[in-house]
Amino acid sequence: MTQAFPSPVVVRIGGVTPQPPKHLGTIIGFVVVVILGATLVPIYFSMRMASSAIQQATSSVPSSIRALQDQRRPIAPAELADLSERRWKELDVAPPPGGYRAFDPVTALPWAMTIGRAWAKDAALQRIDVGRVSSTGVVDLAGEDTSGYRFVSAARQARWRNDVDAGVKSVTPTALMVQIKGTVVSAILHDDDRDREVGPPASLPLPTILETARRGRGFADRPFYSGYMIHLPREGWVWYFRAPSGDSFPRVRARDGRVYPY
Repeated sequence: MTQAFPSPVVVRIGGVTPQPPKHLGTIIGFVVVVILGATLVPIYFSMRMASSAIQQATSSVPSSIRALQDQRRPIAPAELADLSERRWKELDVAPPPGGYRAFDPVTALPWAMTIGRAWAKDAALQRIDVGRVSSTGVVDLAGEDTSGYRFVSAARQARWRNDVDAGVKSVTPTALMVQIKGTVVSAILHDDDRDREVGPPASLPLPTILETARRGRGFADRPFYSGYMIHLPREGWVWYFRAPSGDSFPRVRARDGRVYPY
């Protein structure tokens, strides 16, 4: 039959001629439209959503960058008065007296008090910290060591207590820490509810303190020390020093450099 009829022929079986279904083209077209719709519509809306998300993301990038830059921007000490967040902020201030390579925290105390009083008018010195000081009393801040000051405010402590007694969560920071590391001066607000009068700070310059203390009993001569100055109720302002190895020495009275027992 293939040789006799090379072209397709209709073979009658039982006298019936097969006919294609009516409207076959319409049905096939409808099926194709449904399949394409089910495939392309989700893709279209997915692309629209992705495009919208990309536009929102790209439009928010400049504002995010500005917010990040604003967080990292050095601030003036006066801006500390209105801050409540507890995070380190770099300060836009002049170098301390003597610069960063020959720093004396006692000589620079008026400079530090200016920062403290910009935060709170009644800021009072609570402590001085010295990370590394030579036996001659020179503090080189150009390295990795840090030095700094801590301040408290009685007025802010009173505001904090009033908020707490009224059942309100207080957002008023009551203490300020100023840190000097390298050539960067930073500050962080925190809370300190200790209410005590410390009196105005009184101390000899650090070189004089160490020179006098090394002549005292029990105070060993070491190339370097770390130390801090605080106020004791019955003695006034005193210095505590420690060697890098961990050895500690008798406390030193700040006003005259005498070693305990005075």
